[in-house]
Amino acid sequence: MKKSLFTLSIPIFFELLLGTLLGNIDTFMISSYSQKAVAALGSMSQVINIQLILLSFISTGSSILIAQYIGAGDKKRIRQSIGISITFNIFLGFLLSGIYLLGAKSILRATKLPDELLEYGLPYFKIVAGFAFFQGVLFAVSSILRSYGFTKDILFINIGVNLINVLGNGMFIYGWLGSPVLGLTGVGISTTFSRFIGAIFSLFYLKWRLGIRFKKNMIYPFPKDIFKNLLHIGVPSAGENLSWQTAQVLILSMVNTMGITAITARTYLSVIGSFFLLFSLSLGMGTSIIVAQKVGSKDYESAYSEALEGLKAGLILTAALTAMIAFAGKPILEIFTKNPEIISLGRKLLFISLALETGRTFNIIIIGALKSAGDTKFPAVLGIFSMFGIAVTLSWILGIKLGWGLIGIWIANSADECLRGFIVLKRWKNKKWTTKGFIQSETKNRAKAA
Repeated sequence: MKKSLFTLSIPIFFELLLGTLLGNIDTFMISSYSQKAVAALGSMSQVINIQLILLSFISTGSSILIAQYIGAGDKKRIRQSIGISITFNIFLGFLLSGIYLLGAKSILRATKLPDELLEYGLPYFKIVAGFAFFQGVLFAVSSILRSYGFTKDILFINIGVNLINVLGNGMFIYGWLGSPVLGLTGVGISTTFSRFIGAIFSLFYLKWRLGIRFKKNMIYPFPKDIFKNLLHIGVPSAGENLSWQTAQVLILSMVNTMGITAITARTYLSVIGSFFLLFSLSLGMGTSIIVAQKVGSKDYESAYSEALEGLKAGLILTAALTAMIAFAGKPILEIFTKNPEIISLGRKLLFISLALETGRTFNIIIIGALKSAGDTKFPAVLGIFSMFGIAVTLSWILGIKLGWGLIGIWIANSADECLRGFIVLKRWKNKKWTTKGFIQSETKNRAKAA
């Protein structure tokens, strides 16, 4: 399959836009119910994101590996990669759901979440985190379809899932259709039910779309070399993402000592910030698909130029959107709250986000390209040192020690993203990734065995 960057990225953009609009509808809809619910939702979502990263790491590996096998035309290994991805995500989903469900209070107390917010939001946390294995199935299917370039299909699946979620939110927050008003607990029920429907439908859709029959020979005898490659991609990728989320949870524990106003402001800025990411994420995913397929077919020059083109487009679009939102900060923040303290603080943070989102765009697109080419360890190691050495440490110094609060924390995160962005760009330009492809490694190993 030969598709241009924008042909792949445009459906991904609308998928992410819809997901961001409807995904953040939880925060928007619950804001009319209770500011306390907003603060609890924002803090708990950061912790739940760690669970979702663990669920996505094999899917990340399978997406890249399948794309490389597509480039190489190896149908047998495509089927085996699909089988492992779905099976492993279901198993891991049940394991993580059990851990989060049983250890809910201990996990939330570790983030220093105020007791009033913990007790208020605990039912939501148990429902959403306790049934996260449904999201694991959705991750697996989405990554498989994306490897083939079927980005429109994922868009339509997500439309359905999010519309169900919005309907459920309306029922349990506003009492639509005569439903009981359950507040944040109802949001948890709605989120989980929509994911359940999405998981069941996506499995049947995958079978129909790719014409694949799920048989035992997809995972038996167990393809150890494929699983090893999946781990080789997925573990460093998950390590990098998990490091970022862990660093953000540590930073969140600092914010949670600053009071309800700071916690709520951070929640609203996180919602607004999710829109900044749309262009870089969609272009990053599209670039990753193309780079993986080009590397699989050993067309390294095209892979190199495609990544830089994606970066250029991402920087232009992200900078334009971030600047527009920063200058229109007051009316945008007033959609969520009329609190003058939150609005004043939020406007300052939006301007700092100009630097933050520029650095993040470099990381999303170039690190995605490096992973797709098989260069997975370097960005993971760099991320661990930078996130904890700069983002967390500088957040404590500026935000807590010097008393700059959220402004200090935003500056610290900007410094981390910009430094890593500069380093990974140099890594891409030196082309060491051309020796890291998994298809090439398998070919060499077979030659040695022969």
